[in-house]
Amino acid sequence: MTEKLFDAEAKENELRTQSYSWDTSTALSAEDGDIPIVDVAEYLRTGSRDALKVAAETLRGACETVGFYQLAGHGVDRKLINNMFAAVRAFHALPLATKQQIILDRPDWPLRGIGYMPVGERRFPRREKGNLNEAFLIKSAQGISFDDNQWLAETDLPGFRGVVEEYANALTTLARSILPVYAVALGLEPDFFAPGFTHPFWRLRMTHYPPFPAQDADQFGIAPHVDTTFFTLLLQDSPGLTIFSEKRKAWIKAPVIEGAFVVNSGELLKQWSNDRFVSTKHFANTDGTASRYSIPFFFNANADYPMACLPTCCGPDNPPKYPTVSYQDSQAAAQGE
Repeated sequence: MTEKLFDAEAKENELRTQSYSWDTSTALSAEDGDIPIVDVAEYLRTGSRDALKVAAETLRGACETVGFYQLAGHGVDRKLINNMFAAVRAFHALPLATKQQIILDRPDWPLRGIGYMPVGERRFPRREKGNLNEAFLIKSAQGISFDDNQWLAETDLPGFRGVVEEYANALTTLARSILPVYAVALGLEPDFFAPGFTHPFWRLRMTHYPPFPAQDADQFGIAPHVDTTFFTLLLQDSPGLTIFSEKRKAWIKAPVIEGAFVVNSGELLKQWSNDRFVSTKHFANTDGTASRYSIPFFFNANADYPMACLPTCCGPDNPPKYPTVSYQDSQAAAQGE
């Protein structure tokens, strides 16, 4: 039997249509137990199988029943995190004309999906109304290096590129280091995912939500959506992220835990796991009085790696729901990359 082909555009339209049906009018404050904390300090320090199992059990529960968690004990230096937030604030404080020198998808730059994205962009995620944020984006994959991205001149923002590169490298190392936790959580050998992440595709987004007054009911800092990633590692400097808890069947205001990453599974991991892991619905706003900054790191397998249904997530009574697909044939295709 020939496997059904993946239709990237149809999937993009399906996700967008679903998002319009979500009732986001009520968001609850987080209560004790709402948001699991996955602490990987012991595993990263010792590499022990016991510590790996403990972290994997918590992660499994989070990804199957809640949809997101706070990652603690990750080892990313607090000074680097502070430097990164300072660099992002400095970038967005520049004059608009300076930032527009590296505008997203400018015609004379060969790489798409990177650069400065002004307020009101209708992509990432694609929506009818523009998102009320501005962002600077870079990405990496096999054959795509830091040099292939757009950067301001060093004289425009001294030290900025160095901090961003250091942070991106640290997040790549972290993301790879927790792949065994995901593998064991899914009943696989710890090194199962390693072949698919030799040259992972990632995108780093440095986002500023200006302090706009109360928005229309159908306009957001960033519109309701699901990420299309394996997983996303997010830092936020202040509240504003709202995530749908599958456990409570309610929108939850994600608290800011100092030094912790908010982590959510994306659509590709949901499909790869045959819907075992949740693809998390979320959106973001400001309170209308102050700027908010967030730094999501979107992490995926090698762009050309074929993600066939995981062997522990399908069987005679649970056949694969999705065709084998790679990132470049799914989201990269849908986004015109």
